[in-house]
Amino acid sequence: MSIEIPVVSDAEHRRCLCGGEPMIFHCHHYNAFLQRTIRDADYIDTISILTGAGCEAAHSQLVKIFKEQGLREVDARKSFAQELYRWAGFGTLNFSSLTEKGGAVKTPNSHYSVAYSVKSWKSKEPVCFFSSGWLAGALAAIYDKPTGAYSVQHTKCIAMGNPECIFELKEGAPNYSIYPGAGMGPLTAHNVRPIPTNNVDYDGIFKAVSGMPLVGNDDGYIYAFGVYLTRHYANYYNRISFEFERALEKKFGKQGVEVAAPLLTEAGHVCAFNTLGGIMVSTEWDALIRPSLKTKEDWVHGIIAVVNTLGWGRWQVTKVSETMAEFVAHDDYESVGYLAMYGKSDHPISYLFQGGVVGIMDLVYAGDIASKPRLTQDFYDKLFRQSQSYVAQSLSSRAMGDEVTSFRVRKV
Repeated sequence: MSIEIPVVSDAEHRRCLCGGEPMIFHCHHYNAFLQRTIRDADYIDTISILTGAGCEAAHSQLVKIFKEQGLREVDARKSFAQELYRWAGFGTLNFSSLTEKGGAVKTPNSHYSVAYSVKSWKSKEPVCFFSSGWLAGALAAIYDKPTGAYSVQHTKCIAMGNPECIFELKEGAPNYSIYPGAGMGPLTAHNVRPIPTNNVDYDGIFKAVSGMPLVGNDDGYIYAFGVYLTRHYANYYNRISFEFERALEKKFGKQGVEVAAPLLTEAGHVCAFNTLGGIMVSTEWDALIRPSLKTKEDWVHGIIAVVNTLGWGRWQVTKVSETMAEFVAHDDYESVGYLAMYGKSDHPISYLFQGGVVGIMDLVYAGDIASKPRLTQDFYDKLFRQSQSYVAQSLSSRAMGDEVTSFRVRKV
């Protein structure tokens, strides 16, 4: 049967929705780094967080899609779930062996395992926590059960040197945290700010990049811009990041937030360096965007134009020079998700945005990305861990009740 993924583009808010879930692009570097950062906190139950967030995303989305698409037959639901997973770049799954009681799933293709492997990270434990939770949530949705209806064990993993990943599901009490679906979250009407004169065709870039066929191949991978992309769940990233922060705060008080914030911001640096840096040295960038760029400031505008196609919300750069820039985000996915999950925050929580805009400035001005440097770990360390060329100051936070999230980034 032909399966069409019901994707809805919300250009007004620079978002993409599927089954009521905001979907965003991130690459294997960010996915693996964020997960490993969270797993390094071995004094809290991070596996429960990572798995539970995957279950939340799959169950919320598939329950809605099955209802809207009129999918009632179990086999049709299984086929749809498999295709959705592949389409989004997570790898491949085969639900044929699963029943209402559970069962085992084996796959040679798993995004998180590949991410660890291509980064040459050795793991002594399975790493596909998202997939474990996603499977549990999907199976519950397929059989019209509530979230958390299945426990799941990830018994073998490619990242450990095995030829395939194996997941075993069993009907009964979950062995992970249960979270309510957050959905689309509260959106605003974007009061777009004026930006400096530049040579970048924002609208043209939005149309061109948004129209690129970035979907999983036969093995369930999206390889583009030199990275493995996923069309991931904004609510998954938000849930694991904020539950990580809240767990540290519960254990250590305010110091826990002070520990979590730089770790999550560092993940934003990794994203900027690898995803945004990879885009700026790609053949696609050279063909679509580079010909119009006349100044380094144009490079900043150019990559912001691309960011607006990733589902992260509407980003703007309202001031920019080598010494200082100001960035505004309308409905950044972190703030929207936080408000939906927990209500108003008492501190800025847009860590991806903060790390991302610092990373852009470092890449363009300190790293001279226009010269196409190799995006190696040594180069990363030079930009972000040794030079400390740029720092960010929070000016406003949508999660705290402000109209927008904004940062001033200045050269040290």
